[in-house]
Amino acid sequence: RSVGWRGSSLSVKTRNGEYLNVEYSNHVWQCDHTKVDILLVDKFGDLVDRPWLTTVIDTYSRCIVGIRLGFDAPSSQVTALALRHAILSKNYSPDYDLNCEWGTYGKPEYFFTDGGKDFRSNHLRQIGIQLGFTCDLRNRPSEGGVVERPFGTFNTELWSMLPGYTGSNVQERPEEAEKDACLTLRELEKLLVRYIVDNYNQRIDARLGDQT
Repeated sequence: RSVGWRGSSLSVKTRNGEYLNVEYSNHVWQCDHTKVDILLVDKFGDLVDRPWLTTVIDTYSRCIVGIRLGFDAPSSQVTALALRHAILSKNYSPDYDLNCEWGTYGKPEYFFTDGGKDFRSNHLRQIGIQLGFTCDLRNRPSEGGVVERPFGTFNTELWSMLPGYTGSNVQERPEEAEKDACLTLRELEKLLVRYIVDNYNQRIDARLGDQT
C-alpha cells in the first residue's frame, strides 16, 4: 500500500485523487517530521530534551536532499528551513570529516506531504508560489512510506548506537538514558550529516541495482 509502480512508472496519489507519476529527480519531494529518540545536553552538560528532525526526500532517487534538526516543534517555519537546506548547495567545514559530498540541490516541481497543519499553511503555499512548486497532500498515510522509512533506519543504525538513546517505546526506555546523555545538538547534527552523506545516500538503489 506504499508508494508503488503503476506499469513502468512510479506514482503517488494526492488527496484530490490525482496521480503524480514520478519520472526524475527533483520532480516530487516529500517531507516529514519525527522526534529523535536521543536525549541531548546543553554546553554545560545539563539535560535538555529530545530534538525534532525534519527530512526532505527525493521520491525518485530516495535520496535525502535536506534536513532540519532542532528543538523547535514542527511548524511552517521549520519546514521552510528544511526546504532551504534541500534547495541550496551544501558546503560543510572540515570538522564534519566527510568522505563524500552532499551534492543535491535545486527545487522540486511538487512538494508532497501529509495533512499536518504546518503543511497546509498559507505560509508554505506562498513559498511554493514564489519558488514555483506545487504543494500536494497525500491521499492516505500509506503513501508516505518513502519519507518515513529513513526514520526507522536512523533508529536502528545510528540513534541506537549513541549515548542517551531512549528507544521508541517510553515504557521500555533504557534506565541509563538520562545518565548516559552527553551529546549536544551540534554534535548530533554532525553525526547525522556524516551518516547521511557517507552512508545513507551512497547506498545502491535496490530497484535499479547499479545506482546510488
